[in-house]
Amino acid sequence: MLLAVVMADRIKLLILTHNYPRFVGDYAGIFVALQAKRLIDCGIEPVVLAPHDPGIPEYEVVDGVKVYRFRYADSDDDETLAYRGTMHQLVLSSVSGIFKFKRFLDSFRAAAFDIIRKEQIEVVAGNWLVPSGIVMKSIAAKTNLPMILSSHGTDIRLLSKYLIITRRFFGRFVRTLHRWTMVSSFLRDEILKLEPAVADLVEVLPLPHDETVFYRDPALVRDPNMILAVTRFTDQKRVDFLVNAFAMIADRQAEAHLHMYGAGPLQEKIEHLIRGLELHDRITIHPPVSQAELRTVYNRAGMVVLNSFQEGFGLALSEAMMCGAPVIGTNSGGIVDIIKNNQTGLLVELDNSAALADAMMQLLTDEALRIRLADAGHQYATDTYSSGPLAKRYAEIVKSALRK
Repeated sequence: MLLAVVMADRIKLLILTHNYPRFVGDYAGIFVALQAKRLIDCGIEPVVLAPHDPGIPEYEVVDGVKVYRFRYADSDDDETLAYRGTMHQLVLSSVSGIFKFKRFLDSFRAAAFDIIRKEQIEVVAGNWLVPSGIVMKSIAAKTNLPMILSSHGTDIRLLSKYLIITRRFFGRFVRTLHRWTMVSSFLRDEILKLEPAVADLVEVLPLPHDETVFYRDPALVRDPNMILAVTRFTDQKRVDFLVNAFAMIADRQAEAHLHMYGAGPLQEKIEHLIRGLELHDRITIHPPVSQAELRTVYNRAGMVVLNSFQEGFGLALSEAMMCGAPVIGTNSGGIVDIIKNNQTGLLVELDNSAALADAMMQLLTDEALRIRLADAGHQYATDTYSSGPLAKRYAEIVKSALRK
């Protein structure tokens, strides 16, 4: 009874997302789930709406958060649009993909209106402009509920790519938002180039990090010769430049070893490059692992590298910093928010393997530099990305939406 009274005093927030953890250890939208959980301590009652996926319930309560999952196909086998990282490719590759997406949106929209009525929702928060923003636009047309949109990177790239279409569809809607949060200043600047009229609505709010998962573990011994990359094998991640940079230092640092954790469409190409450079015994590719396992890997690494192009944020770097690892990143995208050159890490020029090799050599050979950057990076990441303060700020945004 007491719990019901306490929850009744909270602001009812509907969180729309096409990515949300389906099971323990699932990565899908894990930062959305973390924020939702933390909001409970900030006077908010979050209610999540996400797509269904085979083998999971249509409703459950996870960490105190109500999670509804909408069905969008006739059978489990046909629910293939969400959680696979290929939604926009599937939609744009065929006429059938377009019809599947329309049915997905219709189901998403209907479920959202049903939950708004059922749960007496007061504020709507969407993650990613597509598809959540499309549903929010429909809600805005039929209700007076205040809207908060959060962009994480991929949606901004799509907005830029299909600017004429997206501006015509979303232009008026985004100007009615209460707030539009971006995970980095890079994304904010990209949006303001495209839509200067939303300048007063946009706020940089980084991805929340779980400080109970990512932290310095004094029980683990760091290997200064272990170079770590937590990545995906895609063109954006520029893994080939990292492999070529490692090839430049391999003879000079016989003990150095590159460990890459990830998967992706270019993995076979990268494996071929490694064999061609005869580095198969010095470079190891591992499959993706859980967050708890990542913490262990970060705590053992001598350095962590992310040399990608126009990264929306750069999560692998900030996680590594929270675990006390020195980091190297490219002077591109959201990475520059995380790394202050020669203060919280090292920044190198994009697509420059020689510069990346030089930075790795600095950390391999200069213990004092490694320690200084690791300590400063750890403090900065803990202060900036811990989930508690970020959830508190997001809760303030939600509460201010009802005061307008």
